Amino acid sequence: MNWQILNLSMTMKNNLKRIVITGGAGFIGSNLSRKLLKEGAEKILIIDDLSTGKIKNIEDLMKLDEIEFIESRVEDVENLNKTLSNFDFCFHLAAGVGVQYIMENVSKALLTNIEATHLMIEACKVNNLPILITSTSEVYGVSNDKVWTEETKSLIGPPTKLRWSYAASKLIDEFLVLSEFNDGNLNPIVVRLFNIIGPNQVSDFGMVVPKFIKAALNGDELIVHGSGEQTRSFTWVQDVIEYFYLLANKKLYGEIFNIGQTEEISINNLAKLVVELTESNSKITYLPHEEVYGSKFEDPMRRTPSIDKIVNATGYSPTMEIPDMIREIIKYKKTNP
Repeated sequence: MNWQILNLSMTMKNNLKRIVITGGAGFIGSNLSRKLLKEGAEKILIIDDLSTGKIKNIEDLMKLDEIEFIESRVEDVENLNKTLSNFDFCFHLAAGVGVQYIMENVSKALLTNIEATHLMIEACKVNNLPILITSTSEVYGVSNDKVWTEETKSLIGPPTKLRWSYAASKLIDEFLVLSEFNDGNLNPIVVRLFNIIGPNQVSDFGMVVPKFIKAALNGDELIVHGSGEQTRSFTWVQDVIEYFYLLANKKLYGEIFNIGQTEEISINNLAKLVVELTESNSKITYLPHEEVYGSKFEDPMRRTPSIDKIVNATGYSPTMEIPDMIREIIKYKKTNP
């Protein structure tokens, strides 16, 4: 048992009884729903168009009286203002996910990130509903700072490199909610997520960890994009959910928080680790980024957050290191192919 989580939960009043989750059928949203139900949520409204979310993620939850599901884009929900009335909090997670999905759906992802977020902001303002919005580590771009704090300057690439469209749209979302907070119209929390992984994450949209594990378990090649020398940090999904819960209950409005893990690993070493832990005979091969995504792609060489701010604010630290995360996901994938 994680006594850290237990002690935090026992000492904190849960203010989250009636909750809206956009993108609630996704990897993070479905795990969040389970956490909130466990903590005593009385009503959870999930809005998801299933473009990247999966109905199987919430099939068991949909049988519960506490769950209401609207299969729709946020932009298409009829009378959104009324739909969001009588709720305590909104987790706005709806967005395009994964580098592969973004590069294949640039315009759609941009519109979802900006238009849907604007509509959610307006509905939350009408209903005096606090909102947590998920931003991304992409907003730091190719910053050369050794560690990225919430005050690190963004250094994204030019519009000709379409990969950075996602970062730009998420920065617009951040400006939108923080300007409304500054004007006294909205109570937002902004979180910047760094490579979240966990058991029920799928490989469909280019997420590297489930993609490598699936390939290794099937005896297929693990395909590394680029040189493989680029480093990343990976964060356990249950730690992310705990942070969401704590930030919302502590009402830390008007703030930006990195959510990640400070441990770095190169993509080369990640591939080798997956092969080792799956006891696979799979080979590791390499493809240039241009062959995968075309000429409009650019990849930062490293991406590691400072998490001092969120640890100090919540009293909670990440619980899992990368090898343990990989072992847990492998165990899950073996029994849930």
